Amino acid sequence: MIVEQLGSTALNSYTRGGMISEEVSKSLILDEQSTIRNCMIYSELKNAPVYGRRVTMKDTAVREKWYPVWQGKMGEWFFYENSAGTGNNLGVLVYPIYQMDLVSLKQEQIGFAKLEIYMERLFAPATEDGSSFRTAVFDEELQCRYRTEGVEETEALACLEEIEKSGRDEESVRIINGQMVCVRNLETCGLKFLLFFGTDGMEQKHREVNSTIIPLILLVMGIDSIGCYLFAGMFSRRVTILVNKFKRVETGDFSATEPISGNDELKVLDDQFTHMLETINALIRENYVQELEKKETELQNLQLQINPHFLYNTLETISSIAAVRQAFTVCDLCGRLGEIFRYSLGKDYGEFVTVEQELHHVENYVFIQKVRYGDKFEVFYHIEPEVRQCMILRFILQPVVENAILHGIAPMTGNGTLKISVGRQGEILYVKVEDDGIGMDSTRKSELEEYISRPENSREEKGSIGVRNVHRRVRLACGDRYGVSIESRPYRGSGFLITFPLRRKGDEECTD
Repeated sequence: MIVEQLGSTALNSYTRGGMISEEVSKSLILDEQSTIRNCMIYSELKNAPVYGRRVTMKDTAVREKWYPVWQGKMGEWFFYENSAGTGNNLGVLVYPIYQMDLVSLKQEQIGFAKLEIYMERLFAPATEDGSSFRTAVFDEELQCRYRTEGVEETEALACLEEIEKSGRDEESVRIINGQMVCVRNLETCGLKFLLFFGTDGMEQKHREVNSTIIPLILLVMGIDSIGCYLFAGMFSRRVTILVNKFKRVETGDFSATEPISGNDELKVLDDQFTHMLETINALIRENYVQELEKKETELQNLQLQINPHFLYNTLETISSIAAVRQAFTVCDLCGRLGEIFRYSLGKDYGEFVTVEQELHHVENYVFIQKVRYGDKFEVFYHIEPEVRQCMILRFILQPVVENAILHGIAPMTGNGTLKISVGRQGEILYVKVEDDGIGMDSTRKSELEEYISRPENSREEKGSIGVRNVHRRVRLACGDRYGVSIESRPYRGSGFLITFPLRRKGDEECTD
């Protein structure tokens, strides 16, 4: 295509042959192209003859050696023998040159351009490095047009035919007669290239690779084995630490020991196991504290059981003397106090009693306090009928009522009132004790709430030990959802709300 464009430009200029020759040489840089033997432009314009080093008339081409071989084939490669060498070692390509009439838009052939290539120079780089790389070039008629030294034409042709028979005629690679053969078809040029590679160099490279790679592989395997041994030892030690933890747990030792190092799954397992042990330890300590508090309560109850028959007999004696002397108030006091003793000792009761039984005990206590304080306060009861047979912890209201009387109403200069309400909200049983006494400010209320909610045993005297005991007993028996909550304002009174899970008579569990 380059030859066609250059020829068309040169002949259409109608200049002298020397100038055309110079333009062709500059365009193709012919002096620096060792593979190009010659590039000539031949004119068919007889009325404008041109002659030069790169341009001449068609009559000159007729007398040249290549012309009879050409046979008028435009755009196709053909080959002829170079006078300076042996064999068909010159490749030639001829393209026509046309002139376009811009008015009639018709074209007319005014000449042609010819390009000659040194085949041996074109493929010279294939053999300059001294390797066993060899080349053979065939045309479409399977005529050998070039072959490097050491390539037999018949051998190369046989290889080409064998590869084409296999059906892989584009970039096919085959091993033939101990050597690797590659074929490449260039359909645009009508040429087939065969490349021959000897196996001697490959075997040498194979030996070099073996001598280098095999020791390297052995070295890597040795390093890998040492690394695996060290890792296995470290992993085994870490597993041993974890197993020892398991063994200590089997003996009942739940204390957390030193953590396992690392950041793999074994480390995660150890962290989870340690967290589990810490949780178990916390639960054990909490359960231990609860058991201690229960034992302490039981001990206090046992202390109250000192010779109960002596107390009952003494009260009956006092009641008899009072009846003889017509001191009927004293008789009532002794009777109610006796009932309080029996209820407190719990000989005929369990841990849970009905609301009605607990209220009867509170009424006995209030009677005694009213005798003590006279008309200092009045008590009102608001009990929903449906909750009277619900179950409640025994001896749970009297300490709260006592607190309201002693710390809320007794310090007042005037009289006061006390309201006791029992009802239900859904599955929750509530008891509310309200007074209109002196009340508490926010600081005192916060201190009291913190004191009654403190899990540890405390020897501090807060004046509300009974309320704290009630709160702790409810939580121990029914869970942390339940207990005592406080509402209070200065000189407006206080309210103590106790909540329980709704438990009807005959139910076995307190917690819901």
